[in-house]
Amino acid sequence: MAHLRFPCTGRVSPKGFPEFLASELGDSRRNIGLFATELAARFGGGRITLVNSGSSANLAAALALREETGRGEAITAGFTFPTTVAALQLAGYTVRVADTERGGFNLDPKAFERAITPRTKLVCVTHFIGFPAKLRAILKIARAQGILVLQDACETMHLPIGGKAAHTYGDLSTWSFYHPHHISAYGGGGVIAHDPERHRLVESVVHWGRECTCHYDPTSCRAPKGTSHQFYYQRVGQNIEMSELNAAFGRWQLLRWEHQEAMRIQSYDVLLEALRSVSTVKVWPSPSKEFSPFVFPISVRSGDAQDLTTRLRARGVEVRTLMGGAITRQPAYRRLKSDGTANCLAMAASSFFVGIHQTLPHEDVRAVAEIIREEALR
Repeated sequence: MAHLRFPCTGRVSPKGFPEFLASELGDSRRNIGLFATELAARFGGGRITLVNSGSSANLAAALALREETGRGEAITAGFTFPTTVAALQLAGYTVRVADTERGGFNLDPKAFERAITPRTKLVCVTHFIGFPAKLRAILKIARAQGILVLQDACETMHLPIGGKAAHTYGDLSTWSFYHPHHISAYGGGGVIAHDPERHRLVESVVHWGRECTCHYDPTSCRAPKGTSHQFYYQRVGQNIEMSELNAAFGRWQLLRWEHQEAMRIQSYDVLLEALRSVSTVKVWPSPSKEFSPFVFPISVRSGDAQDLTTRLRARGVEVRTLMGGAITRQPAYRRLKSDGTANCLAMAASSFFVGIHQTLPHEDVRAVAEIIREEALR
């Protein structure tokens, strides 16, 4: 890919990390345990299992919930990341895709309700590009039908819904610490549980399927005593725990959370103020005071976005589609059952995003805002 003057994400600087690592690297799993504890303290509790990517977080969560539900269908939205769908499939679910809200990015509660069949066991709610889904409406429908709720919050972090952190709702939630995301561990993810038995399931899936919980809670370990205590496998599992080095980097980045989040919000506001009065495009005000967006989305009001994005790239601005558009248009997922996803397809054709990452200088964000404004008014 050609280098662009204004990328979506800048370089995460490691300046100061060697000194932090020298003081904090110690016993095996020390930083893994501390990172999980510090995340829970900063973002509103929960039992957190750290894994090696956001995709692995979704796989671990799907495998754990599949053990509860048995085989059946999982419903997800048109805008869903491919490895989220793959995780559901690998866990044994048949995936059905429901449409997004008209003019929005997330699962339409009414489309979700229409998609439910007697075989529906799970709904995966993605807070796409950091915008909050109508979670409480979806939860009401799911609870009435006995359907479990998995939240893919990999593209956000501090997302309040109804005055509470989003991850306090539902059954399991996932985060990603991929470097363009809110907190970088240079790779990694997390599964948040509030029920201790679900947490135990996730820990087992992530650690080879073993029954032993001595690595995080020796007092509740149920594995048989003896020489093979740590090698008693209760279920089919994986080996996908976060590395100690990634956890250390994540802890170091978490120390900068308030500053980094302020940088993102300020960049979002710069773009919003520059473009909200431009009649040819649509932009989205922050849906709450504690909004935690991933990127800045833009839709053209007439036609598709290709002409505008081509001109922006020619001026050095990196633009990206909405994660490739509707998942059902990707070759690997064209056979998924769906309701046609008309709203999702329309949004995908007319929309794109630019970056607000905490590594981007504000003068560059202001320059991007002016370039977009100029090109949109041409």
